[in-house]
Amino acid sequence: MKTRFTAQLLFAGLFSLMFTANSCAKADHSTDLPNEQQAVGKWSINRIQLKIFVNGVFVQDTILKQTPQPQNFVQFGSNGEFEYRFNSNRSDIGTYEFTSPGKIITNSNPKTYSWTVLTLTNNLFTVVSKEPDPAFPGALVERYETFIP
Repeated sequence: MKTRFTAQLLFAGLFSLMFTANSCAKADHSTDLPNEQQAVGKWSINRIQLKIFVNGVFVQDTILKQTPQPQNFVQFGSNGEFEYRFNSNRSDIGTYEFTSPGKIITNSNPKTYSWTVLTLTNNLFTVVSKEPDPAFPGALVERYETFIP
């Protein structure tokens, strides 16, 4: 008789724990908003990874070292203002726009950016650009950037 009572108590306890854990979890509704609204704000640059291709052949993968002066960030204003700073004490400042779903183009000085959005939630914003880079003559560079709040 005692074994049956213990099993029922254990089952009830597990059920209660499962119900409590499920009801306390907050759903992430950030993907319910359009990218234009989700992107607005100041994001810290968490990581920049380069994948380098020469004549279509992958040759190198590297993560850029961060030396913030004083911080690395990207900021998207609600009226199209844009600011980007990485390993510099000066920012690239200008404007941005979403040209198509998942595509951001900036018009900033001295550098412009053309990104494809990979992930965009309240806690993670990842983009990629694919273009030649003067630091790697003759190569195509895929630049993956990870931003966090």
